[in-house]
Amino acid sequence: MKKLLFISFMIAMGANLFAIKPVNLTVGGGYVDPIPTVPGSNRMPPACPNLSIDGHTLYFNNVGYDLTLVLLDEDGEEAYTTFVPAGTTAVVLPSTLSGEYELQLLPGGSFYFYTIVTL
Repeated sequence: MKKLLFISFMIAMGANLFAIKPVNLTVGGGYVDPIPTVPGSNRMPPACPNLSIDGHTLYFNNVGYDLTLVLLDEDGEEAYTTFVPAGTTAVVLPSTLSGEYELQLLPGGSFYFYTIVTL
């Protein structure tokens, strides 16, 4: 039902559904210990966000926590950063950005999600 509502919303907004591409994210950062050393502690990263891209617009689905979005250029320099509050469904990146970037999503803690995107 949620997917149907999302697709209906995208059609109503005039989005080209065939241009939206899912983005595969990789977990980076801290060591994942499947057996915590302290009972009750959780060293696992939060659930990986569902992310799609269409041009300069990133679409999020079911992100229940705050994120910091960072784009790094080919030299590893920070090209763009923004705060993404929990529940955000879309972020429009500046149209002045073009080329290949490493996109990082930082939920806090020692873990982050990353991928390469072309704008």
